[in-house]
Amino acid sequence: MSIQGKIGSLVAALFLMLIIFSAGILYSIVIPEFENLDRENTIHRAQQIQNTLHDELEDLVVYSSDWGIWDDTYAYMESRDPEFIASSAPDDTFEITNIHLMAFFNMDKELVWGRWLDKKTESYSDLNISFVDEKTGSLMSPEAIVTQGSLSGFVQTSRGPMLIAAYPILKSNQDGPARGFALTGRYMDEDRMGKIAEDLNASFDTIVDGRIVGKQSAIIPNEVIIDTLPENGIGLYNAPDEDMMYSYIDIIAMNGVTLMRLVHPHPMAILEKGQFAITTALQLFVAFFAIALLFIVMSLHRIVVTPLSTLRNKITSLASRDTLPAEKISQIQSNELLLALESFDIMEEEIRHHQSELEDKVRDRTHWLQETNDRLEKEVEERQRTEQNLLAAKVEAEQASKSKSEFLATISHEIRTPMNGVVGMTNLLLESSLDDEQLDYTQSIRNSADHLLLLINDILDISKLESGMSRLEISSFNLPDLLSSVTGVQQPKAHSKGLELKTEIDPELPEWVRSDPTRLRQILFNLIGNAIKFTDQGHIKISVTPFMPREGTTQWIKCTVEDTGIGISAEDQARIFERFTQADGSASRKHGGVGLGLSIAKRLSKQMDGEIGLESTPENGSLFWFTIPLEVAKSAPAPDQAIGSSEKNTTEKPTVPEKSENPLQILVVEDNKINQMLLLKFLTKRGHNVDITVNGIEALKYLETSSPDIILMDIQMPEMDGIEATKVIRTMEGDLATVPIIAVTANAMKGDRDTYITAGMNDYVAKPVDFKRLTEVINLYAPNRSSEAKKKVSKT
Repeated sequence: MSIQGKIGSLVAALFLMLIIFSAGILYSIVIPEFENLDRENTIHRAQQIQNTLHDELEDLVVYSSDWGIWDDTYAYMESRDPEFIASSAPDDTFEITNIHLMAFFNMDKELVWGRWLDKKTESYSDLNISFVDEKTGSLMSPEAIVTQGSLSGFVQTSRGPMLIAAYPILKSNQDGPARGFALTGRYMDEDRMGKIAEDLNASFDTIVDGRIVGKQSAIIPNEVIIDTLPENGIGLYNAPDEDMMYSYIDIIAMNGVTLMRLVHPHPMAILEKGQFAITTALQLFVAFFAIALLFIVMSLHRIVVTPLSTLRNKITSLASRDTLPAEKISQIQSNELLLALESFDIMEEEIRHHQSELEDKVRDRTHWLQETNDRLEKEVEERQRTEQNLLAAKVEAEQASKSKSEFLATISHEIRTPMNGVVGMTNLLLESSLDDEQLDYTQSIRNSADHLLLLINDILDISKLESGMSRLEISSFNLPDLLSSVTGVQQPKAHSKGLELKTEIDPELPEWVRSDPTRLRQILFNLIGNAIKFTDQGHIKISVTPFMPREGTTQWIKCTVEDTGIGISAEDQARIFERFTQADGSASRKHGGVGLGLSIAKRLSKQMDGEIGLESTPENGSLFWFTIPLEVAKSAPAPDQAIGSSEKNTTEKPTVPEKSENPLQILVVEDNKINQMLLLKFLTKRGHNVDITVNGIEALKYLETSSPDIILMDIQMPEMDGIEATKVIRTMEGDLATVPIIAVTANAMKGDRDTYITAGMNDYVAKPVDFKRLTEVINLYAPNRSSEAKKKVSKT
């Protein structure tokens, strides 16, 4: 292809791209603007209809006020003079003013006089007191009308939809007392709606109960009929296969029911005209670009192509000969081309010179690149060694974290197993007949065991927080209920010291929120327990208030725990949240504890994206506070959450429980002798029959010949553990596949309960066993349990 052809093709392609780009701009930017104009006009028409209807209501309010503040009307409400009606309110008066309903009500909401139009007979009749439904009637309270000054709106009457307005009946100077209210009304029938459409010079259709009752007889799309709108909202629908846009509004009655829907069909005339204008402009652009292309091609041939052809001949001669050809290029064509030919010799010499310099630079650059490459290879080898070392360190750290997790699980299990024996046997002793001295010794053992269990839980908690094993479990919960559950557990301890425990929660806070309720409860429990420990007289006040205004669904709260205790010095405040730290660390300190509670509270608040701090002065009490964000939840019941603490009130001797009215056959699968004896004693005292096996294999052999009502299953056992045994039982035939299985285990780490439920167990009781909790679980899953409890049986 020649230069002329290439340049012509290039210019043609550029023109074509410009036309396509212009068309794209017009259709993507301008056309939507035309659509927006049609949309705005359609919405404007709907707003005009709304405004006209509101003007109709205002017009009725004026009519009502004319009757309401007339001295004759005021006198009539007391005299009931029929001459007033005959002379001032005949039926033809209402026809002239286009009023279809007129009535007077006294302050007892009794109808004194009223007339309204019967559309079938085109005559007026006495108004029936039940002309509207009960809810609408209740809204037309005389007291409300007098207080508001007037009342207007849309109602559904027994004779059709109406606009109504009410005005208090007062003296002409609008002085009181009011003697009732005057009520006027106007039907929203086809004639009235047609008059509104005529005044607006706009067509609209009336839809009642999904059918068109207007005069326009337009074909309304079903989407317009069934769509739902917010109150006072304007709907908009563009039919996909026709140049028509629909705006629609709902007429809402005073009782909240939709009376009708008004639909305005609007032809998209602006869009149609815009499309025509754009098409015409593009056609003119194409014609202009065709003419310009022809002119450019002709000019290129004369100005560029001919001189370039001559220059090409000169370059060819220069490449094959030592001297220039004898022919000359016309001065008229291009002096610039002659100058280019004369420059060739100078350019050749310069090219040779630059080529020599370039060769030298290439040699230098090659040498430098070789050295750089060698250095980079060494750096890559060093980086690879570093990455290998980092990978090895990562694997080692992961193994250390895994080992720590396994160690914590083992420590938790090994400590809780003997603690179960200590706590359980102590509970059994407390249920027996003891003298005062023995009861005092036994309660001391129980208090010491509870304190030791609290210490164990704190150590495990701080270990899990430091190792990153602690994870938040987000769920919905009731904030006031959570606060009550924490203070309810701490109340006995506070009363035992003569302290008053106060709570205060801001009523503006949402009741139902989402976060980790267990962690929030643990922070509050530690702060309140700390305040009780270091307060000997006075009170402790817990307050929950908003920390900052709500943003979206996020509500920050500030919780404070204020006490009248010994206070904390500024020096001790700087280290009070460190683990194993107390303000008084001397050997003679008055208050016990290892100083983990505040450290746990600080770490948990940080884990929940919050902060914690305190304000205190020695001998003047302390105020601990923390802030956390909560997500506002829907007001729906959240799953039940156990409200518990490590501190228990053991000041009273438990009563010996009565025997169960429903003796059960219970299989205990437990390898620890003490725990076997403990469960055996506890269950038999309640009248149950108990069989014991030491592992999963023996339990399966037992089930070959017996069918227990409930199985209490330990987890860690030799030969076959509780999880494997449960999975086998769930595959058995008959009733054994659904026998309730309760995990009774010292494994109390995070996620253990989910593992047991997934394996097919019904519920979980941690060691040391809370006998009250165990009794509740046994009663829940007993053979005569409710159908609701049966639904809780989990299947793999």
